[in-house]
Amino acid sequence: MSAIEELERRNETRFDERAFVDFLKSIEGRSGWDGGRWELIDGVPIDMPPATLRHGAIARVFERLLASALSQKGLPLEATREVGVSHPSDATFRPVADVVVFDPAEEMASGGERFLKSCRLVAEVLSPSTEPYDLVFKRRRYTELPDCRHVLMIEQERMRVRHWSFRNGWAESIYDKPDDRIELPEFGFACIVRDLYTRTDLA
Repeated sequence: MSAIEELERRNETRFDERAFVDFLKSIEGRSGWDGGRWELIDGVPIDMPPATLRHGAIARVFERLLASALSQKGLPLEATREVGVSHPSDATFRPVADVVVFDPAEEMASGGERFLKSCRLVAEVLSPSTEPYDLVFKRRRYTELPDCRHVLMIEQERMRVRHWSFRNGWAESIYDKPDDRIELPEFGFACIVRDLYTRTDLA
């Protein structure tokens, strides 16, 4: 049964978080369903295609660099990949972000399991098929998260990073030269654009 068929079976037009979680539980372990990465976008469950090797390499490097910076600064935060994110005022938006920075103590206290309720940073590695949607819709929703301070969109077809920060009123900065410096002072993080692509054929 597809996600659309499941909506029809429930006589609903859109899922909220509870219905989405029920749907995920109903397909766990089902042949042909358990290998995907499901996101809830505007109330519709979407099975995202597998990431490319380049996409995965960029996300892993960024996660590792962030984790190292957080550790060196002694912050009680963690960086992780491919985790669900909860929007506080829209139960129909539950994306899976490529990289996030979050406070594990806060998440344990809130009882969160599938979706992080508080993110300090959200980053997506852009795919050509979803890039316009990520840049316009997801990016805007991420800036609405109450504790979010940085949103980054990292291109995988070329060395280019788009960065929005709370400190700058969510104004956009673009880094498109290999030696352009990216700084996230709250996390003690700094790198150059080339660093994010070091494990790809673009380096």
